[in-house]
Amino acid sequence: MGGPVMSQLVLKSDRIITPQGEVSGFVEIRDGKIHAITESYLGDYLDYTGKTLMPGFIDIHIHGWGRGSYAYKGNIESLRYMSEDLPKVGVTAYLPTTSTMPNDFLESSLLAAKEHIGEYRPDMGAEPIGIHMEGPYINKAYLGLQREDSIQQPSIEGFDHFNQLAGNQVKLMTLAPEIEGSLPLISHLRDKGITASAGHTAATFDEITAAIEAGLQHFTHAYSGMRGFHHRELGVVGALMYYQDTFAEVAKQTGITVKPEAFDILYRLKTDNRMVMMSDCMGYADFPDGYEFYHYLRKETFIVEGGKLHLKHDDGSVKTVDPCCYQEVAGLEMNYLESVRAVVDRLDHGLCSVAKIACENPAILAGASDRKGKLATGMDADILVLDDELNLVDVYCHGVKQPL
Repeated sequence: MGGPVMSQLVLKSDRIITPQGEVSGFVEIRDGKIHAITESYLGDYLDYTGKTLMPGFIDIHIHGWGRGSYAYKGNIESLRYMSEDLPKVGVTAYLPTTSTMPNDFLESSLLAAKEHIGEYRPDMGAEPIGIHMEGPYINKAYLGLQREDSIQQPSIEGFDHFNQLAGNQVKLMTLAPEIEGSLPLISHLRDKGITASAGHTAATFDEITAAIEAGLQHFTHAYSGMRGFHHRELGVVGALMYYQDTFAEVAKQTGITVKPEAFDILYRLKTDNRMVMMSDCMGYADFPDGYEFYHYLRKETFIVEGGKLHLKHDDGSVKTVDPCCYQEVAGLEMNYLESVRAVVDRLDHGLCSVAKIACENPAILAGASDRKGKLATGMDADILVLDDELNLVDVYCHGVKQPL
């Protein structure tokens, strides 16, 4: 009897971004995995000469995108929308990210994420490779857009309950290390191979030092939602700069959330080895009906009413968006690819640097570096095809071409 039919796809390019640098040749894909990257190949192939092949982006901090908002809807439909829409901006894998929400909602959303992770197929789009819990163990002094009424006391027992509901799929946890109960939890996370990250925190430099000794590895949205730098009390920002072996992530490169110069300072300190890009997108179009909140950075009030999203600006102007139309909702937030375009010319090694900070480093923090984040033998065939202006030509998830 014959074995299973093996699917095969071969891509040719003179610009393939690998961990060893840019090479020319062929990427052989078998059953969704990269079988080999070779200089020559005899057989049929897709010719992307003149285009760049690089790993798909991995977004480890994303509450929602396009037509789906996991953090605010918390259902499987929102996750299916996110998976479908994310390849359109170059993201091929992600950690759906919770917010500090009422406990019942949080529990049901973890169950939904577990279900979507279990049902995932490459033809569904970007792969959910785990869960990022942002909260509920945060400090109200740096609340940001989180909910103060849903903050909880950190505990190993509480976290284990959440993770059990999630099918042990929590891969990243953002918490405030200075709150009582956080240090034992950080050690517990380290022992389980889960990344502990400091965020929404008023910690001092010494408190961050203790957290790093306990196992803290990462900083959530660097600069934002944390005690700033002072030359006598370095705070969280000073600690993330001082401890070079820790990772630090930055969000949308609009120049609003993080000024370009602030990005550059952090990049010089962290380099390609420890800098991480993510989006922190929200998926505004999928917020529950009746929801209203004021975005202090955008100077807009978001109102969901009658199945429509209304954006009321401080100057009184109102824009209405159809939440079911991807082309309309895609413009509500700066996407991952746009952020890459904004910084690529300032990085040390162009797209090779992007492959580190947008692909390889996020894969490490998500606990998926054994199969994600690089174009190399044995890795998942999550591949972007880019033109010279960094527009997406094609996107592959596990070797399956995605609609753009």
